[in-house]
Amino acid sequence: MAKTSSADRRRYWREVVECQRTSGQSIIGFCSREGLSPASFHAWKRRLRQPRHKNGRRAAEQALVPVQIVADPAGSVGNVEVQWPDGVVLRMQGFDVQTISAVVVVALSAPTARRTA
Repeated sequence: MAKTSSADRRRYWREVVECQRTSGQSIIGFCSREGLSPASFHAWKRRLRQPRHKNGRRAAEQALVPVQIVADPAGSVGNVEVQWPDGVVLRMQGFDVQTISAVVVVALSAPTARRTA
């Protein structure tokens, strides 16, 4: 059996996601009827929502974002705010630098879809 190209898989899943959306069925019901894995459906739905560059990588993986460092008017130490391009904001106040660093490292390594505000 011949391998399908990435473009063919994307086209297939784009059609599947659209069919589910217009079917009026739940994702679970639709996937059950079509013999699809709900986990695969969700993964492709998420993947198709993310913009892509010409080279095929997701834009969020390569994006450079502006950073602005501002002085805290109260002069307090241990406060940080990180805002991702998708609008998710992480605010931490009153923690030591090691804890803030550890949280930011974990947050940056987590998939975008799993971050919560």
